[in-house]
Amino acid sequence: MSFFDKIFKKDTCVCHASSKNLTQAKSRSRLKVECLCGEEGICDRLREMGFCESSVIEKVADSGTLICKVCDTKVILSKELAKNIIVKDICSCVGHEHKHVGGAVILSDMKVGQRGTLANFDFEESERLEEMGLTPGEEIEIIRYAPLGDPIEIKIRGYLLSLRKQEANLIKVNLL
Repeated sequence: MSFFDKIFKKDTCVCHASSKNLTQAKSRSRLKVECLCGEEGICDRLREMGFCESSVIEKVADSGTLICKVCDTKVILSKELAKNIIVKDICSCVGHEHKHVGGAVILSDMKVGQRGTLANFDFEESERLEEMGLTPGEEIEIIRYAPLGDPIEIKIRGYLLSLRKQEANLIKVNLL
C-alpha cells in the first residue's frame, strides 16, 4: 500500500473518521495533522507555524480566513494555505484514544512538570532512544516544550534531552 493510500484510506472505526483538508473540517473541532501536501517551501512554513505531522490542533473559526489553535497559540491561515494541511478528527471510540494507551500516556501528551516512568516504545527500532538513556523503568520529567510544541525537553538520568514530537508520540509513560 502506498503512502498516499495509507493517508486517504477509509478507517474501519465505527465513527468512520476519514482524512480531509483543514478547510473541510468543522469549526470548534479537535484534529490531528496527518500530513502536509504542496510545495516543499509551503510545507516547511506550515511546520514552522506548528502544523507538524501528528500535531493536535483545534479549528476555532472559519470565516474569510481560518483561525486555529496550535500549541496553545492562535494562528490565522488563508483557506488556500489550509488546503495543504490534511487532518483527521480525533477519534473518541473505545481503543482509539490518543492520550491513554493500556494504562500509560503518550509522552507528547504530558504537561510541563509532569513526571512518570517509561513504560515502552511503540516501534521496533528503539535502539537509538535506548542509547540516549531512554530505557523502560527510568523516571522522566517534562521540562518544557518549544514555542511551537516541537521539540520537547525532558529530564532523564539527571540530564536534559530534547526529543522531536514525532519520536515522543511513540513513547508510553506511566504517570507518577
